[in-house]
This record gives sequence, structure tokens and C-alpha cells, in this order.
Amino acid sequence: MTRKYILLSLMICGTLLPLKAYHADSLWVQASDAYIQTRYQDAYDLYKSIHDSGLESAMLYYNLGNSAFKMQQYAYAILWFERAKLLDPKNMDITHNLDLANQFCLDKITPIPQFFLHTWLRTVRDALSANSWAWSTLCLLTLSCLLLLTFFFGRSRTGRRWAFYGSLFVLLLAIGAFSFGWSQKQQIEHRAHAIVFAPVVSVKSAPDRQGKDLFIIHEGTKVRILEQMGAWGRIELADGRQGWMEIGQAERI
Repeated sequence: MTRKYILLSLMICGTLLPLKAYHADSLWVQASDAYIQTRYQDAYDLYKSIHDSGLESAMLYYNLGNSAFKMQQYAYAILWFERAKLLDPKNMDITHNLDLANQFCLDKITPIPQFFLHTWLRTVRDALSANSWAWSTLCLLTLSCLLLLTFFFGRSRTGRRWAFYGSLFVLLLAIGAFSFGWSQKQQIEHRAHAIVFAPVVSVKSAPDRQGKDLFIIHEGTKVRILEQMGAWGRIELADGRQGWMEIGQAERI
């Protein structure tokens, strides 16, 4: 009897998955049509329905951001563009629209200049997605193993020596690719940044409403959540300023 239930469950799942994909495709077409017809609220609601069903992609977030931007809901536009950029960091259209939406923020924050090596490593990391780095790691590990086999079983002494050094070099590249992919995956999973949605937020010196006001930020500002204590979070701005604000006033990217 148990076996029959398992088989029945598998059959139901196998039927529902294509239906879910078909439903998402149908909503996508409807949303795209609504956007073309300048019915931006309808387009946003339809794209949001796809998101609420458990599906996500950089293009879905990008379209949500475009719809929100057309409705002049700039904080939501920034949120969705940031989520799209998290999944596809090299997409220039996403970056352009995010920069455009940020121009409508009241807070103009100048980021702290970063060490050039950190900037370069981040640029290299964002050149590929986490999945692409994972595939690169597998390919490089395979190549390293092949070179190692050449070292063990090759006939030429010179060829074996070059195969050994080549294997070590490719292994180092594989470790680097794995590190970049792991870093991107951690960023996607932990999502330490958030977008402020309250019109005005007083950032406090302590996780309490009676704390001293340090500075004020506004809707659409991006913050990094360093730690959370109950309903409060210690945040940091791109310019290095830190303080406490109520977490409910922002939404994680």
C-alpha cells in the first residue's frame, strides 16, 4: 500500500510541474502584453504572481523593476533591480536601470573607495554567475586530473614534468573558480543588504527608540545589515556610517 502511495505521489508531482511551468508561461505572456499596453500595475501584479509561485530569475526581477519604475515606485524598482543584479551581475541593462532608479533617491551616498585588489577580484568574480563558476571548477578539475594522469603514465620525461606543473597550475585555477562561485552563492543566500521602504528613518545609536538620533535616511536607500537584535538591526551605509534601525522599515534584497 505504501508503495502505491509513493508511485501516486510521483505521478501527481510529474503532472503538476509541467502545469506550473505552463501557468508561469501564460502569466509571463499576459504580463508582457500588459506592459506593452502601458498597463504597468497589471504587468507588475502578473510578474509578482510568478514570483509568488516560487519561481525566480534575473529577467523576472528586471521586469518587476521596470514595471515599478514606470509607476514611479522607485524603492520597489531599486529592490527588484538589485535582486536581478544579484543573479546576473554583468547584465548592463540591469545596471543601467538600477543607476537610473537610484537617481530618484533623496540620499546621495558616496561609497568609501576600496582597495584596488578588492575591486579587481570582485570584478572577476562577477564576470560569471555562481553556476558558471561551478561548471568552470568541474572542467578545470577534470583537466587537472588528465594532466596528472599524463604525468604518471607519460613516456616523455619533459612532457611529464610540464604535465605535473600544468596540473598544479590548473588546480590553482580550479580553487580560484570555486572560491568565486562560493562567494557569489553566499551573497545570494545570506542577502545581507536591504532597501529602506519607510519615507524617513532615524538611525539610532542603540537598538531602542529612545536612542540618540545619529543621522536620517530615506526611502530607496540601500543598507547593509551587520547584525540583528530582535526587531532592530545594526546597519551600515556605503560611506561607512553605522547605526541601528527597525528591520521592519526595510526589505532584504
